[in-house]
Amino acid sequence: MASENLELELQKQFKASQEKYIYFLLAASASAIGFAMTQSKVEPLEWIHVPLGLSIVLWALSFISGLRFIEYSTSFTFNNQNYLAFKREIKSYPQVYAIKLLDEFKTLMSETSAKQLQKMKFYGNTQSISLLLGALSYIVWHTIRMWVVNA
Repeated sequence: MASENLELELQKQFKASQEKYIYFLLAASASAIGFAMTQSKVEPLEWIHVPLGLSIVLWALSFISGLRFIEYSTSFTFNNQNYLAFKREIKSYPQVYAIKLLDEFKTLMSETSAKQLQKMKFYGNTQSISLLLGALSYIVWHTIRMWVVNA
């Protein structure tokens, strides 16, 4: 029983740290978009603004990917909650039916969970990578801008 409590506590801590990381990346993306918009608000639109525009698009992609990650994470948690509720409810059924129903539910949930975890991984990676690529694009824009001003 103590090991189950420890495992549950570790799962809670992992989920909490994962959520903090995702929310940090969301805040970073939103802040970067706002900052980038203020950097060029008085300049006429020119070719050197292409990397800046790309950085804003990448940061927006990062933000949207973070939101999608949260949606799938919430859905995954909800499905697990439903599984536990179903498992608790099924105890009132005759054992033969309960085992069969539980096996069918586990199979269906396993397929759904695998898809959700795959999408969570995709959106989590997309969020991180697009945030970094947006920063790189911003640095390229800033470097080009400094070069043009000095030329």
